[in-house]
Amino acid sequence: MMTTRGAHGLTRRDALGRLTLGFGAASILNLDAVAQRRNGNTTGRRRPVQTVTGGIDPARLGFTLSHEHICAASAGLWQAWPELFGGRAAFIRTAVDQLRQAKDEGVDTIIDVTTVDLGRDIRLLGEVARKSGMQIIAATGHWLDPSRSMTARTVEELAEFFVREIERGIEGTDIRAGIIKVATGGTIDPFAEKALRAAARASKATGVPITTHAPGADRAGDTQAAIFESEGLAPATVCIGHTDNSPADYQAGLVTRGYYLGMDQLPRGGPAPPGTPLQAPNALTWEQRYAQIKTLVDAGFAPRLMLGNDHSIAMSLQPTAADRLRLAQNPDGVLFVSRKALPALRKAGVSEEAIRTMTVEAPRRFFEG
Repeated sequence: MMTTRGAHGLTRRDALGRLTLGFGAASILNLDAVAQRRNGNTTGRRRPVQTVTGGIDPARLGFTLSHEHICAASAGLWQAWPELFGGRAAFIRTAVDQLRQAKDEGVDTIIDVTTVDLGRDIRLLGEVARKSGMQIIAATGHWLDPSRSMTARTVEELAEFFVREIERGIEGTDIRAGIIKVATGGTIDPFAEKALRAAARASKATGVPITTHAPGADRAGDTQAAIFESEGLAPATVCIGHTDNSPADYQAGLVTRGYYLGMDQLPRGGPAPPGTPLQAPNALTWEQRYAQIKTLVDAGFAPRLMLGNDHSIAMSLQPTAADRLRLAQNPDGVLFVSRKALPALRKAGVSEEAIRTMTVEAPRRFFEG
């Protein structure tokens, strides 16, 4: 179907999406109570959030970045080829320095959504957290690169693996996962469907919430949501990720159903040098992303929005020569939200109360369940 863009770059579909935001906003305060009833949590007790240095009360999360990576790689690469990252000790120093700077500038918690197939090294995360003082939440689940061993697993086996990392520990340590991460492309392949269903079952069994990688331009979150709901999972248990680069009516449909939205690739709205990896073609600009956030806030949905960068301090998923371009595109790293996005949102008229809601209160409510 052909679409027409107006003077502000919005399609008719986008405009309709903005209109739909007015419906359902009044019920936002009731969503958490519904989720508690669905999950059987009627006692009001707060479940600790597991960080790599231990469990904490959700009230201690503070300013939280919802979707980041200390290092994105491939499974086993840290163990087999640490020199690719300049050596383990040198990388840890770099990561610690950057996270100390972020902590000095007001970031309290980072949700590291690096799964086993994305090169997660839980001992490295623990060391970086201890030395930097940053609260880091580690993820179980699965990203986009299943091995043959993972592809062969059933839904039940995957769910058992996720639960084990939540309840017993990760990679032979006592560090437990505090969130479940699942990822799909624009279409849901058979393994991705198994991973989504396994994540839903593990979340229901443990109370740990889910965050997703969902290409917003492809409206992948709609399909993810349908699978979650077919498993009986409450929408308030899930944050649909990468929603800042997506049509407004897609955002509206998800948030009015009760999902959290991860507005978490904010650095990628800027101009990209030729050859920059991971930059989607026809990506929404910073101005468009901030305007959509303001529209959602004005409609009463700040309690369902979480902000992030999807930044990796180190990454081996693109050619080594291209990494310089990736870092040049976002020299602020994990501080882009604080240094660039929040000032722009304030300038656009988003209140300090709404900013605190998105960066502090929404993550707390998300983990409280």
